[in-house]
Amino acid sequence: MVALICGLCFWLIYKSHEEARQNAIENSQNVALVAQRDIVRNIEIVSLSMDALAHRYQNTMFKDLTNSQKHSYLFGSGLEAKHMVFTAIIDAAGEVVATSLPGVPSKTYADRSYFKIQRDRFDVGLYISAPLVAKFDNDLQAVVLSKRLSNIDGSFAGIVAMALDLDYFRELFSGIALGEDGVISLYSRDGIIYMRVPSSTAMVGRDMSKSPNFLQVRDAIQRDSGNFFIRSSTDGVERLFSFKSVPGTRLVVMVGRSEKDIYKDWWDDVYGTMVMMSLGGLVFLVLFWVLRKELRKRVEAEEKLNQLARVDGLTKLINRRTLDDLLEDLWSVSQRGNVAFSILFIDVDNFKLYNDTYGHQKGDDVLAAVAQAITDALPRSSDVAARYGGEEFVVVLAETEAPGAMLVGEKIRNAIEILKIPHSRSQFGHVTASIGVATYDRNAHASIEAVLNAADGALYEAKGSGRNQVKLSSAPATTPAPIPATTPAAAS
Repeated sequence: MVALICGLCFWLIYKSHEEARQNAIENSQNVALVAQRDIVRNIEIVSLSMDALAHRYQNTMFKDLTNSQKHSYLFGSGLEAKHMVFTAIIDAAGEVVATSLPGVPSKTYADRSYFKIQRDRFDVGLYISAPLVAKFDNDLQAVVLSKRLSNIDGSFAGIVAMALDLDYFRELFSGIALGEDGVISLYSRDGIIYMRVPSSTAMVGRDMSKSPNFLQVRDAIQRDSGNFFIRSSTDGVERLFSFKSVPGTRLVVMVGRSEKDIYKDWWDDVYGTMVMMSLGGLVFLVLFWVLRKELRKRVEAEEKLNQLARVDGLTKLINRRTLDDLLEDLWSVSQRGNVAFSILFIDVDNFKLYNDTYGHQKGDDVLAAVAQAITDALPRSSDVAARYGGEEFVVVLAETEAPGAMLVGEKIRNAIEILKIPHSRSQFGHVTASIGVATYDRNAHASIEAVLNAADGALYEAKGSGRNQVKLSSAPATTPAPIPATTPAAAS
């Protein structure tokens, strides 16, 4: 009953959370839509004004007018769009032919992006530049809109350019209420900031294309609309952003509401629900806590005892006792189904000399590192590594024939060698290991001990051949494998 009530409460909390999120998305999308439509409407006005200006400039009667008449004919009616800073006609060489500002600048604009893109491509249409600072007013931030002028034969004749004061976007966005820590931004799809409110003017024109936050959402904002949660790198606030692209441009309007503001009312409901649940379930929780504490003590004690009984404390591999049980089970399976398996006997070369030179603590560190290298080199989760005793290890490879076992043995030997643990009294200059391999043969091995003895014999053959080798047992050993001592033998 308690579980049912708690489940119902959490389901209601979850549903209300989703409703708060969905309402925030819808509200943000509506705000983005309003801003988008205002921008589209003003861009259309600017575009029509530029078309009209181009038509006047290319009218055949224009050339017959005096300079004063030309200026009045082109610009006499004034700019139709608010926040339009200036309008200009630039010829194919990048020279200003006419401008709404007093005088005609003598400099060339052929190197400007808004000029080059119209010159190099005939299908651009209306182009909006990145934010820039007007040369005639160092405090004025603007964007330049350009359209191509073409000759009768389609060749490039120049451009019509208009500069739009970015205060237009600032005024548009500043009038929108977004709650605590809310923001509204205008970005290009390639990461250029055109406007962000609230913010400092220093952010306008900044290229965010390489920032981690933008890289996370870059693919998303290529769509016409959408939303995402992201934490701002500027103020660290987590926000839900809804965005809409501005048709016909690379611009995207993004409206961000802080997570705190979105879920403010929801959290109030959650706190009230939690208080009620806490008061109603206080007695149950106390009883549950007492019972859980006692059960935990028992489970932890059992787990600790079981861990101590099965795992070697130094290497974290299974110990000799657990290995014996595993080998006994493996032998039973192989007898019932004639299933092949292989055993690898691994011994750290010259380990006694290492201990004598570097001390037992360093020796323990080496054993732990070797054990980890062996574990990492095992190709399957079913393969088992164990500490056999001292510096000796055993690897059991179920359902593995001799060629596969040799490959695993060589992989383990190489993994130990590339650790490059210094060993000044080794002929190799670093810690190495010798490995003996034996594969179960029904005709040759009468017991699991015989397979172990064969692997042990191959190990001693590897040591006798110069160490740091992997040897395969060619015949079953007839002498039992020695029980490893608590300290490594001098022969190691």
